[in-house]
Amino acid sequence: MDGDGRVSQPPPNEAISALESVLGYESTREVVRLFLHDFPESIRKVSGAGREDQIRIVHGIKSSALHMGAMTLSEKMAALEGRLGDPGQTLEHEDLQTAIAEFGAVATELRIYAGA
Repeated sequence: MDGDGRVSQPPPNEAISALESVLGYESTREVVRLFLHDFPESIRKVSGAGREDQIRIVHGIKSSALHMGAMTLSEKMAALEGRLGDPGQTLEHEDLQTAIAEFGAVATELRIYAGA
């Protein structure tokens, strides 16, 4: 049970379990809620940003997805980050569609865990 008397949700994957072992249940849930909240805004910012900002945002999403156990999403972001390594390359909204779809695929179980 958590502090409000609700039954705790089990971690949806090993990465969340590892995070929970360090941060505790409530703090980990808050981190997951932040990821769920921030992803759509971060993705929106990518298509309107300059290349350097795109690199920073995409790298941040890649790392956050890895911490959430969203390995496929992290891999998709790593591929986009790799593309941005080419001089002059930038991303458009269309380039982000597979990452957006993958976020949708993992968001449900993360929302259940986080109570979001």
